[in-house]
Amino acid sequence: MANPDVEGAREWLRIAESDLGVAKHLLETYYPEPLEIICFHSQQAAEKSVKAVIVLNGCQGGIPRKHDLFILLNQIKNQVPIEEKFYDYSDVLAPYSITMRYPHELFLEKRHAREAIRMASEIYSWAKGLVDSSDAGIN
Repeated sequence: MANPDVEGAREWLRIAESDLGVAKHLLETYYPEPLEIICFHSQQAAEKSVKAVIVLNGCQGGIPRKHDLFILLNQIKNQVPIEEKFYDYSDVLAPYSITMRYPHELFLEKRHAREAIRMASEIYSWAKGLVDSSDAGIN
């Protein structure tokens, strides 16, 4: 990979980490838990993590203004190894990016929020690992 944009990728990861931190904080400290907001921030963390990898690998025409994780993952599938489970996660997290903006569109329980945070955390860790290894000159 020629001239990876490590700094640009790190900026996306910083924002993703903030979204993830907000989701965890809300789950741990608010009662009743704002499940919609937790799930929304979890999806946002996953999306921004994938965008970090896109930036790292050079995005033609700038960062895609898409929010569908499946599409974003497909954009880099030939450049980096992607675990199949991340495509499954994209299906679970997808409704949280748009549907959460409209009250009473989804039925959520606390387990959904925990699951969303776990999935977003795994995607974040994957992206961070790619950025860190690129920064160290391993890629």
